[in-house]
This record gives sequence, C-alpha cells and structure tokens, in this order.
Amino acid sequence: MSPTADQMLDELRTHGFRITRARREICAVLAGASDEHVTAMEVAARAAGSGVDPSTVYRTLDALERLGLVEHVHLGHGPGAYHVSPDRPHHHLVCDGCGRTVDVPVAELRRAVETVTGPHGFVPDLTHFAIVGRCASCAGAD
Repeated sequence: MSPTADQMLDELRTHGFRITRARREICAVLAGASDEHVTAMEVAARAAGSGVDPSTVYRTLDALERLGLVEHVHLGHGPGAYHVSPDRPHHHLVCDGCGRTVDVPVAELRRAVETVTGPHGFVPDLTHFAIVGRCASCAGAD
C-alpha cells in the first residue's frame, strides 16, 4: 500500500524536517496522485492555491525520494516525474503518441534485461527509466 500524506509527514518529521503548511500540501497532493506520475511543476500547480514555492516542492520531493517514499522516473523526453512508491517495483511503458503510461512488473522484464546486462556484469535499476514507443491504439492509427 502506498504511504498516506500523514505517513510521509511522519517520516519527514522523524528525519528532522520541519512540517510546514507547504510540506503538508505537497504530501497531500502526492498522496492524492498515488496512481499518477506527476512532475514537480504539476505538484506545484496543484498546491498553488496554498502559495507553495516551486523550490520547496523540489526540496520536499528530494527528501521524500531519499526516504524511499516517492520514486523519480524518466518517462520519455519530458521532465522527470514522481510517484508515490508502489508496493511492487515496476517498469514503465510510455506511448509517445498519446502519452499513456503503463506500469509493468519488473519481474516481467527482468529476464530480457539480464540477457543484455548480465554478460557485462551490469546491475540495472529497472524502475528509473521507461521504454518509449506506441500503444496499441496509436500504433493502429498509423
């Protein structure tokens, strides 16, 4: 189960961070977007009604990432995105036509990736990047 806003705030507090109105709002936005992949600017925009400064968003996201509560991923050519850490590690398939993102369990890709990385003794981080291509709907429209 993904952490709630209160759980994120408790972890921040435990690790010496002040719990400000801005951090409360940022954690609420992230908890409310638990199934989404949001950029820092999207978090800032959703929290804008509370007067949250973008630099506070970036610092808070960095802290939450270091605590393992959010993951930073690259979903194609745009800015990095964040999402509340999932129960199970997963990889991302991103359609460059419509922007749809599909979460795929890492286990489904592990064997294929190990075929490429194993001979080089390389240990990949399968959650940090995406495979970009076309979803079935967009591929059929071409």
